[in-house]
Parts: sequence; C-alpha cells; structure tokens
Amino acid sequence: MANLEEKLRKSEKVFIVGIAGDSGSGKTTFASAIRDLLGDDLVSAISLDDYHVYDRKTRWELNITPLNPAATNLKLVETHLMLLKKGETIRKPTYDHTKGELGDWEDFSPTPVIIVEGLHTLYDGIRDKLDFRIFVDPVRFIRRKWKIKRDVETRGYDRAKVIEEIIRREPDYKRYIDFQKIYADVVVKIMPTSLQSVERITYLAEQPPELYRVRLIMKREDFKDSEPIRLDIDLSAFVRASEKDFAIGFFSDYYYEKPASFIDIDGLMNVELFSTLLDTLKREVGRDVNWKAERYVNAIEVARLLICWRFLEMVRYQLS
Repeated sequence: MANLEEKLRKSEKVFIVGIAGDSGSGKTTFASAIRDLLGDDLVSAISLDDYHVYDRKTRWELNITPLNPAATNLKLVETHLMLLKKGETIRKPTYDHTKGELGDWEDFSPTPVIIVEGLHTLYDGIRDKLDFRIFVDPVRFIRRKWKIKRDVETRGYDRAKVIEEIIRREPDYKRYIDFQKIYADVVVKIMPTSLQSVERITYLAEQPPELYRVRLIMKREDFKDSEPIRLDIDLSAFVRASEKDFAIGFFSDYYYEKPASFIDIDGLMNVELFSTLLDTLKREVGRDVNWKAERYVNAIEVARLLICWRFLEMVRYQLS
C-alpha cells in the first residue's frame, strides 16, 4: 500500500493549511511542525506579511497597524490561493521585516502542501480556499513576551518602540484578529503551567524550566471510510518514564456552536514516549523525519505533534 508521501506526490491536489493569530503568537512554530514532518520538497510557505500595502514608515504616518485588514491586500491573497489550488505558478510580493520595506516580487510555484500564515488568514474569501485551519491563541502576557523577544532579538527592533506598538495595537487585535478562531479547525490556547507549586521541594531546590499548558480545541470531524491514525500510549511506559511532571486530559464540549474535543497538555513528556508517538506518524508518512527533541519535550512540542496527526488524518481522508 502506498504511503502518504507517495500519494501526495502522485496526487494533483494542493492542500493549503492556514495559520492565523497575532504577531509573535507562535504561528511559525506550528507551521514548521508540518514542514518538519513532510519535508521541504513537499511543503512550501507563504506569509501574508508579504502582502502589506504600506511599509512600516507609512503605517506609522497613517496611524494604521498591520492588524487592520486595510493594511494588507487580501483580495490579491484570495486570487493567489485560488490559482495555487489549480496548480498554477503565481508572482507574489515580498516584505523585508529588517528594513520594514516592501520588497521585490517573486515567482512562487505550488507544492503538494502550502502553509499560509498571517494575521488575517481565516478571513472571508481566504478561509474557503483552505483545507486545514489553525488559530494560535496564547494568553496576553505570553503573547507580549514572545513578540518582544522576537522583534528585539531576532529582528533588531528598538525595545521601546516594540512595547509602544504592542500597546497601540491591542484594540485592533480584538477588533480584527481574535474572532477568526471561530472558523478554525484547531485552536491552540497557550497558558502558564498549572503543575508548578511552591509547596513542592523540587521547585524550591532548583530553577524550574519554562513550562506551558496547551489546550487544543479540535472541531469534531468524522473522516468516514478512512482508517484512523491511532496514537497509542503505553500506560506502563508512561508511568515508568515520568521523571518530570506531565499531565494530559480530555473532555468534549461545544466551541462556538460546534462539537469539539478539548485536549489539555501540561509539563514535560519523556522523549521516549514522544518518540513512540512520532514513530506512528513516520510510518504513516513513509519517510524519516528531521524532528529534533531533547530528553524531555514540553507541551508545545506535544501539541505540534498532535496537530500534525490531525492534519495527516485529513489528508488521508481527502486522498482515499
């Protein structure tokens, strides 16, 4: 039986994954998981930042933030996604974050999987071109911390300017970005860990690692006539390998009127358990995977794997 990699190569379908969320919220972290799983030859990416209408200087002069949809050429995005779904090469704009300037236009040819990430990825006219929709939703102080770290350390922006912009753009986040999670197939909520306790000697004796709790909200999908990809956890191995605190929970509920599964992940999972789950996805894809993992992986890393699992189930169903 052909594996998923072979099926993707033979198929004429182009699968488009859309990832939305605020700037610095971790969109690229989850986009890179799918790329790590399938490889650069099967996956390409587009950033909606490339479709900015104004450069950074002009936005400041007009007092308009990138979160305002008027600052992005969303109609061009819609047209380009329609052409890419048909397998056609497009000529797209670019944006230079280092200089804050509009760049040269470039050719972009579709691969079997295209990841589109940006502030307005789940907007009208765009989301219906997507096969899989993700919204990344860290709590406010985590979102602020990550954006400051990325913009100052990676992009070289002035710290005071970054903080000023964070404050200035928060009303636009509520007005233009936050509502998109209604349309997501998976919502990724990132929160502080609930496992640390001042009562426990381990947290008094050593510096605890930076931990997060992740809640995955997955819309219920019934992939009929498609065998599920089973992620089995050996409870005995789970107990033996749990040298660090780790918790996983599940419940069902409705999310904006849609039935959904809620998966809570917290703490640090032993890499042996994580590798067992990853091996399942490797067998499904039919290739080795360049997925780096330390001795322990945090909840965000486990969430990346589970999103890949859900994505592969969708692809398998579409190709069956």
